[in-house]
Amino acid sequence: MPVFNKISKFIEHKGISRYRFWQDTQLGRDTAYRLCNDPFYIPTGNVLDKICSTYKIQPGEILGWYDESETSELTAESSQEIQLKQNKKQKEDIDNEKEKSKLIAINAVFSEPKAS
Repeated sequence: MPVFNKISKFIEHKGISRYRFWQDTQLGRDTAYRLCNDPFYIPTGNVLDKICSTYKIQPGEILGWYDESETSELTAESSQEIQLKQNKKQKEDIDNEKEKSKLIAINAVFSEPKAS
């Protein structure tokens, strides 16, 4: 299919994280992250409507079309982009888990009962 989504580039250009995209659009988590990570995942009409309504944009800003004869070039480029994004996501997930652990530790310190 010669249609692809440009959501990853859209949110990068807007300075929006994948997490913020998910929260803003109120899409299912898996759908939001898959749209960001997989340019060949095409949103349904309802999903497209949520995204366009949230950011007040036209569908053409997040969807593109390419000539099928150029598929191999697009696939190779997209595969590299997807791999880089997956690596970045893994690093972000690790950083988020570290931050969460710090917050839990801080919360534990402040929520301990004080000795009288």
